[in-house]
Amino acid sequence: MNISTHCGGFCQTNGYLIETGNGAVAIDAPEGMFHFCKQKGVKPTGLLLTHQHFDHVEDAALFHENGIPIYASEPFSRDLQLEGLLRTWGLTIQIEEFAVEHILATENSPLPLADLEFELRAVPGHSPDSFVFHVALFQKLFGGDTLFADGGIGRTDFPHGDHDLLIRSIREQLLPLPANTEILPGHGPSTTIGQEIVKNPYLA
Repeated sequence: MNISTHCGGFCQTNGYLIETGNGAVAIDAPEGMFHFCKQKGVKPTGLLLTHQHFDHVEDAALFHENGIPIYASEPFSRDLQLEGLLRTWGLTIQIEEFAVEHILATENSPLPLADLEFELRAVPGHSPDSFVFHVALFQKLFGGDTLFADGGIGRTDFPHGDHDLLIRSIREQLLPLPANTEILPGHGPSTTIGQEIVKNPYLA
């Protein structure tokens, strides 16, 4: 398994491309993610969305238009994309509509794609539709905006945010994983479960 990272958009959002001997999978679609895959000569088997905040789905329509199925826990939703909040910030970003072909649900876990099994874990709090994707074989967790390096967690001051729910989601769904599990987050560098248990003040 080979993982490469694209960081795009003004929020500096991470998108991940996972390549195996039998295909590839993209995680999230920040600005420029589709062309990042195209420049590598890779057409992913699917695009998995951790959640639909605008900075994670800016390129999602390009994946859809090119026949790459999209997996998310909710259908396309401008409310989840925070369009109202963007207007209050004076921003005119509007996400081009895309179709979610496959609705994620924990009862359908693990999800097999490109010879990998993605364990699906619901982690609401930052956004009500948030999911993380755990590849146990390689001890990797694609964590979206839940837990960040150097003591960070996802923001909960956006619409639909719930701080207490996010902390509970992290404690129940992330912290029981092996300490050496690498977290590949939606923003910033990677970390591990063990490092955040020790260093993260939100988990004290």
